[in-house]
Amino acid sequence: MDLASVDMKKEFEEYNKVAPKQTVSLLGSDFVYRYYKNPDPAVKATVVMLAGGSGIGDGFFAFAKCFMERYSLINFNYPMGYTDNEKLSDAVAELIKYLKAENVYFWGQSYGGALAQIIAKRHPEVVRGLILTSTASMSNNIRFEGMSCLVRMFGEEKEEKNIRTYKKFPMSLLPVIMNLAFKKHLKDNPGAQKAIKGLLEQVKPDLTKEYFCHMSHLLGDLRNHLGTHHKQDFEYLKGRVLIIEPDDDATFTADIKDELINMMPEPTVLREIPGGHLAMMLDTDGFMKIINDFMDKQTF
Repeated sequence: MDLASVDMKKEFEEYNKVAPKQTVSLLGSDFVYRYYKNPDPAVKATVVMLAGGSGIGDGFFAFAKCFMERYSLINFNYPMGYTDNEKLSDAVAELIKYLKAENVYFWGQSYGGALAQIIAKRHPEVVRGLILTSTASMSNNIRFEGMSCLVRMFGEEKEEKNIRTYKKFPMSLLPVIMNLAFKKHLKDNPGAQKAIKGLLEQVKPDLTKEYFCHMSHLLGDLRNHLGTHHKQDFEYLKGRVLIIEPDDDATFTADIKDELINMMPEPTVLREIPGGHLAMMLDTDGFMKIINDFMDKQTF
């Protein structure tokens, strides 16, 4: 699928029809989600999509369609009623149980990958496997350079600065700023830039000050999980973890990437994939093939 050639408005309309928003009350707050139960899946698994730092799961609607062709799918924007990662993890686990979803694999991109690991540690009863892409580890064995990187990203000063910025920033300009930020990552790929612009246009109503402050709190809360994960926390996932960590992704240091791999039991690992932090945008078909090949080899 060449995202640059996709009519994003049409795709989003179809996505809304196939997987409409639903709401359930979980742990004292409303949880808005999308659930597509595939009647004839190629693989009898459910993929739960966990977005990165934007928190906008609906921004991955084009990828959701790829998943829905072969699996059942759960997707959502991170609800504002859950104010830290433990509460959010507990709510996601409750959603899985409420839907009675089977053979659940969490796909986590960037922040979503960290959240997937927190869910896997806290709620192994709902996790069959993990697909971790361009993300970090909360390992207790990360060296000084890597831990310094994570502290800079998730530290209290960074969180407070982001919130001050969002509160003052004219939100009408946010899509423009986000486009410029993505262009920095996709400067050599105008087609991917066009795709990102189309994606942002469809989810524009979700881009509010309140929501970005909410995401700043969730990102900042990750500092409370640094160094708390141990190898034994994930032993039950032996052979059921896929890690895609592009070597040219400079978001996290090399030792953070290495420790994520060391943390997981016998993971399938791919490093030599171009595109940095947004590799999925540059070669969507290739990216999905990696995931599909991994899922085809899983046993249930």
